[in-house]
Amino acid sequence: MGSLSPDQVRAQIDKFWQIMCGKSNGKLEELYSSAAFLLTGKARKPEEALAALSRRVRQIAAPGAQAQVELGLMEIELPTPSLAIASYTYKFHHTRPGEGGAWEQRRTLFGRATQIFELDESGAPRIVHEHLSAATNPEVSPARKE
Repeated sequence: MGSLSPDQVRAQIDKFWQIMCGKSNGKLEELYSSAAFLLTGKARKPEEALAALSRRVRQIAAPGAQAQVELGLMEIELPTPSLAIASYTYKFHHTRPGEGGAWEQRRTLFGRATQIFELDESGAPRIVHEHLSAATNPEVSPARKE
């Protein structure tokens, strides 16, 4: 088995967001290990990737859906040759048709992603854990009371 490089991890993250924005015909499922767990949005606990991904694919594949992403500073740690931890911020805007003909807009202006990659048996990097969350603007947080 080979070893992961920061460039491989960045390439996988780029693929992920290209698919999420509808700019690639790639399949999200191909980026994940079959044993992966995801913690997304308002989820209270991690869920198996297959369940989370089927919901995500329906959202991004809706006819007329449009999305944009802006990635922020990315940190990549390589604790072992076959394991990488990527943490970064993002802004994501997604518009899709909703019920009754109205358009739904979802904006994550201060998102945070942590994705853990591991090489599979064939040497391909796969996501084994993912945590995507939204936060408030860190520059405009309320003052602490002393």
